[in-house]
Amino acid sequence: MTHSRSNPFFRGYQNFLLTRELMITPDISGEVYEPCYRSLISHQESLQDWQIIGKECVYNDTHAAAINGPSSAETEALTNQGFIHTVVYSLHGENNGTSQQICDFGSAEIAQVLINQLSFETGFYSRVFEVTSAHLPDEEWDELRHLVEHADTTQLMFECFALPDSDAVGFKLIGTPWTDKHLNAIEGFGLSTLQAQQAEEGFPEEFIRVLTLAGQADVRVLIIDPNGCRLEGLPVF
Repeated sequence: MTHSRSNPFFRGYQNFLLTRELMITPDISGEVYEPCYRSLISHQESLQDWQIIGKECVYNDTHAAAINGPSSAETEALTNQGFIHTVVYSLHGENNGTSQQICDFGSAEIAQVLINQLSFETGFYSRVFEVTSAHLPDEEWDELRHLVEHADTTQLMFECFALPDSDAVGFKLIGTPWTDKHLNAIEGFGLSTLQAQQAEEGFPEEFIRVLTLAGQADVRVLIIDPNGCRLEGLPVF
């Protein structure tokens, strides 16, 4: 089974990245240019914003250095003269496997507030999904309801339970997110091994695929109900 980069169980952004860039205009008398954005050379990354805003600089296609700051061998490659107007903190995040720029900020502190608001931290939020059983083939759905009553899932990283009044079944996922890195850290094996163990116990292929997507998205409880809603992005049978 393969891991699709499109996972409908993911919600919000993941893997936030905050970059710090200088907004620079060229220092050319009598000419007006659009500003450009450059990263500080590594030798000057420790400088505070107030130490470089409003200062002259040198820059190239990727990096810049404030003239009043410490110099290094990196500075020799910076041949353009310019002026630093401000410092911009650009927030990026992954949305279902695609990197996107979210917003620009004037300070790292303000950006961090938004990161905290957008972040989902395990143990502090609801990660429960209820989806329709139509996301499984009919024969798999019938087989799954039988397995929930009898299967031993002790080593399969989930517990299952029946909800007889609604003909639904539920699954409490353990050790999420189900990524190779995380599973190897806590269990000593990767995702493909976990999937193989689940298949050996008799769980059907399409169910394992759906459960894997949920586990990769750090879902903690998955309920499959004939009367549940369709989850856009999951196949319907």
